[in-house]
Amino acid sequence: MAKGFRVIALASADTDSVPENLENLKGLAWQFLGLLAFADELRSESKPAIAAAQAAGVSVKMITGDHFDTAFHIGRLLNISPYREQVVQGSELPATEEELESYVKQKTVFARILPKQKFNILSALKRSEITAMTGDGVNDVPALVNANVGIAMAAGSDIAKDAGDIILLDNNFVSIVRAISEGRIIYDNIRKMLFYLLATSLGEVLTIIGALLIGLPLPVTAIMILWVNLVTDTALVIPLGLEPPEADHMSRPPRHPKAPILDRLILTRIGLVGIAMSASILGVFAFFIHAGYPHEYAQTLAFAMLVFAQWVNAFNARSEGQSLISRLRVPNFKLLAGLSLAALAQALVMFGPLKDIFGVQSVNASHLLAGLSITGAAVYLTVEIHKFVSRKRQSIQI
Repeated sequence: MAKGFRVIALASADTDSVPENLENLKGLAWQFLGLLAFADELRSESKPAIAAAQAAGVSVKMITGDHFDTAFHIGRLLNISPYREQVVQGSELPATEEELESYVKQKTVFARILPKQKFNILSALKRSEITAMTGDGVNDVPALVNANVGIAMAAGSDIAKDAGDIILLDNNFVSIVRAISEGRIIYDNIRKMLFYLLATSLGEVLTIIGALLIGLPLPVTAIMILWVNLVTDTALVIPLGLEPPEADHMSRPPRHPKAPILDRLILTRIGLVGIAMSASILGVFAFFIHAGYPHEYAQTLAFAMLVFAQWVNAFNARSEGQSLISRLRVPNFKLLAGLSLAALAQALVMFGPLKDIFGVQSVNASHLLAGLSITGAAVYLTVEIHKFVSRKRQSIQI
């Protein structure tokens, strides 16, 4: 058992009739034949999957009805219980709920556990943790129901599958880790999409309101704003939702279940980007207005700058912590395709047959490049500086 085997003793005896009950077996002359040892072979991917879950801040505990030595051996192979002190038998569990709550946090493997004890362990953990329970038998049903997320195996009993919230069709723990990874990727990408949309929308609003407050004519028209929101935004925000995962997404601790999707970090960055975008556009717009250029000329420049600032911000949004240049090492071809589509559509407005519809004027190439450089640099540097400061603060806290 110390090597993880289950052991059955075999013996034989001669009898003229079938014993009516087990008590009648005691009077027979039994001859010992030997011991039969067998074990469930661990999957090769189990240990790496558990290590990945632990790195992601997920505490993995094994609850089994097996013998203490068998449970300890398996737990040690999987790196769940490197030390014997981390293993406890059901008979050693505290009787009161208060003692059990602190006790179960210190142990990682529970051996010789009865169904009721399994239920009590889950109840104790649920007091301070979000719990997920895997099981496949009838004896697992109370714990599957009691856990925050009950995960049943497809090869298990029907009642266990009915009690579970999720059924693993491949009966593999790796699928749970993959689901955690996929959930974190989706959550991160939702934050990136919201940051991009809200920051660019705030920039548009502040640009228009800022112009009215300082007595300037409108820097963009209603149809230009509509074009930006319906065409260029859509072409870039959808690929952001398909952004590849960041390298550290499975090495971060789990977020608090009540944590807002937009925390102070993202909200601050949204505000800074909106201010940087509007300030750079209004600065260039005001310069050309006061320099005597026609309103339509300055408006064309402001329109082009607004669109370009959103393109730069889309690449800023690809990572919350990594710089834009570093993130380029991880290609997102869907985003590049979206940018190409948006650039082609914008070219038709700036230089093609749609100029008259949008009231766009021909502008000097040097003026256009200068305006795009100013707003692009403003948005890029604002986010880069904010990311740098955020990384420094996190390293100091660690």
